[in-house]
Amino acid sequence: MIREAKRAPLYSQIRDYILEHIHQNKWQANDRLPTEAELAKQFGVSRFTVKNALSDLVKEGLIYRIQGKGSFISQAVADQDNISMPQERAVGAVGAFRPIVFLTPSIQSSLSANILAGAEELLSEHGYPIMFRSTRNDQEKERQLLQECSRMGARGFMIIPVDGESYSEDILRLTLNKFPVVVIDRYLRGVDTNCVCSDNIGGAYDATSHLIELGHSNLAFVALHNRSTTSLEDRLTGFEKALTQHHIPIDHHRCLIELFSEHPPKAEQGDTFVEHKSLVRSFLERNPDVTAVFAATNSSGIAVLEAAEELGIKVPEQLSVIFFDDYEHSTLSRIPPSCVIQQDKEIGAAAAQLLMSVIENPLLERKQLTLPTQLILRKSTARVRPS
Repeated sequence: MIREAKRAPLYSQIRDYILEHIHQNKWQANDRLPTEAELAKQFGVSRFTVKNALSDLVKEGLIYRIQGKGSFISQAVADQDNISMPQERAVGAVGAFRPIVFLTPSIQSSLSANILAGAEELLSEHGYPIMFRSTRNDQEKERQLLQECSRMGARGFMIIPVDGESYSEDILRLTLNKFPVVVIDRYLRGVDTNCVCSDNIGGAYDATSHLIELGHSNLAFVALHNRSTTSLEDRLTGFEKALTQHHIPIDHHRCLIELFSEHPPKAEQGDTFVEHKSLVRSFLERNPDVTAVFAATNSSGIAVLEAAEELGIKVPEQLSVIFFDDYEHSTLSRIPPSCVIQQDKEIGAAAAQLLMSVIENPLLERKQLTLPTQLILRKSTARVRPS
């Protein structure tokens, strides 16, 4: 009696099917597989069987899945296939030069430049080349650069997400794919990835608490920025936390939060600052009882200082101002500002160290590192005057 040979397990059939498509350059990393229904029809089995087979392939690292989106080819598997067939690589594909790519909304910002400097110093010590690219604060540009740099063989990404970006499917795919990624300065809600940030809540809390300790109870929060970020949201949380813990009611009429949908061209930034200053001036006129302001960014703080000067409000005698982030040559200003300092270079170094650890061990448990801030007191804050 001749017995029919046992049929290979379905996951093995699908595995061979996927690898064959990669080998023939029909599929690449992050390409989406056919749906469960399509695979069930193709292999003549139930969707339940296909679901179990795909789960096995996820465990093997061949594919990854995104809830509601489907199953996708793993970057690691695509790389392995390319490595095993070097003669079939396309010209200009992955080669010996595999840099760490640093993506930032603008390399002109002092924060980005200092973070890059801290990262570059550590990476160069360990022999990792680094390349920076500007996303121009545009989410579509960020998506294009992630795909372009992945194809050219980037070894890992350090990313400061664009303003207003609360979720990124591309970063999520890379993370699920065990690709080395570290998000910097802010985090993405719903995307569990490696991240290095400043303690924005703690920094805002310390600054606001200092104003309260100086006797101020009529405090305002000012945030004038391109678009919302988790950093700004956390600073508002820290401000409100300080008020609550010192038993001061939160008055949202004393919160000036203006977010702008578009980042202005450089030639128009002067006009934008004039608009910001005008908004602050109107805000201060509507709230004459305010004696102290916590500004969530340095540009917001500068707008407060200049608007107060135009209104004849003396800083710090009549209005104390403290803000998040310093700026170059601030100590030479007419009124050197009190501010919260971030450890820019240390953030870059910590992000680089974390990324190197992930490169060495892609299965490393994801980490969210929070670096402390420092409160610097100068001439823009003073004890409240008795009325």
